[in-house]
Amino acid sequence: MGYTISQKILAKKCGKDHVLPGDIIYVKPDLLWLYDWPGFDGLIRNINIASDRVGINIDHFFLPNNETVAKLHQNFRTIAKKYQISKFYDIGRGGIGFHLFAEQGNIRPGMLVMHIDPHVSTMSALGAYCIGVGGDVMAGFLTGEIWLRVPETLKVTLAGEFQEGVTSRDVFEKLLQDLGPDGAQGKVIEFTGPAVAAMNIESRMVLCNSVQYLSAETAIIAPDEKTFAYLKGKTDIPYEPVVSDPDAVYAREIVYDVSQLEPMVVTPPDVFYIKTVKEVAGKKIDQALIGTCAGGRLDDLRIAARILRGKKVHPDVRFLVFPITPKTHSDASREGLIDILVEAGALIGPSTCGPCYGGFGQLLPGETCLSTGTMNVAGRMGSTEAEIYMANPATVAASALKGEIADPREFLKSMTLAENGRSES
Repeated sequence: MGYTISQKILAKKCGKDHVLPGDIIYVKPDLLWLYDWPGFDGLIRNINIASDRVGINIDHFFLPNNETVAKLHQNFRTIAKKYQISKFYDIGRGGIGFHLFAEQGNIRPGMLVMHIDPHVSTMSALGAYCIGVGGDVMAGFLTGEIWLRVPETLKVTLAGEFQEGVTSRDVFEKLLQDLGPDGAQGKVIEFTGPAVAAMNIESRMVLCNSVQYLSAETAIIAPDEKTFAYLKGKTDIPYEPVVSDPDAVYAREIVYDVSQLEPMVVTPPDVFYIKTVKEVAGKKIDQALIGTCAGGRLDDLRIAARILRGKKVHPDVRFLVFPITPKTHSDASREGLIDILVEAGALIGPSTCGPCYGGFGQLLPGETCLSTGTMNVAGRMGSTEAEIYMANPATVAASALKGEIADPREFLKSMTLAENGRSES
């Protein structure tokens, strides 16, 4: 009997030849990691493990907006100096952690990574087992070990080619729509197939970003040549790629043809209310947002700039764009993307999680925002009487231009025809 990539990684980290679903094991994570949320500094006051296994980044509060946050940041700086934590990314030196740590070469195939926040699954796109463990992360800082139950694996195979304007985010939303909030309960989702192989690393990260809404433990994608190319120059630390055996056992297998997918839109009141863009097209918006740990990557800024080049954001819409890291901002600037977005009327913000949780860019009663964010419960971005919709960056950009939720394929089709010197018949 063969084993999955997840079983192999967990077996190695607990010192066993193999593990089976349901086994209770004590594992030694390669990296334990936190971001700046009030109270999290208390989880890391005492560290009894090697400092190279610890990470801290400031991304939720890009600048302190009160003394509590200022003290939180000060405490993290003190802890980083006391324990000589090299993976500490202070204000202006990092960006959103669930991209930054990959960008910095801190996430490598075969690693076991733990964070308090389940969105750390984003990093599993690099072939690492990355899992949110909540407050149990403190046990790791103190003892170097955390217990886990070995999960079953749900295998999701993606075939076909994406339509222009449809992204890996839409795959996840379709999966959530079909399976529901307990569709992968207690399991790890292994994404595979030719459509995954065709994705770049950024798209794979977005695919893995929010699997906790399926009640999954995490997601994972086997490393390949694209993974190795992405990591080249980012790290000189050796790593051992791990892949599933051909005869690995899965709890369930699902196949999607991505060529049949449409842009999806998450609607109020929460992440489980998902429709196609056609079903909500025409809904007026007051604010559009590209950013958060599920957006703001270079590909997102490229598609937004392509849609908005030479045009103006609708006069009734505030369009906020937050590149996910300073490097992303710099790369986008070199490509001319920032100029295009600014000329269109976008406000370019810092690399922060702030707008996703309502830190700024808040909404008034009756207002509507379309966002690439990760959560849309009432009150998440200000008033409980405001509405939050979520979609891929192409949909957000097209909607910012039109002033209402719009299908990006309408814009991209006409642009492709124009670029090819043809008119629409």
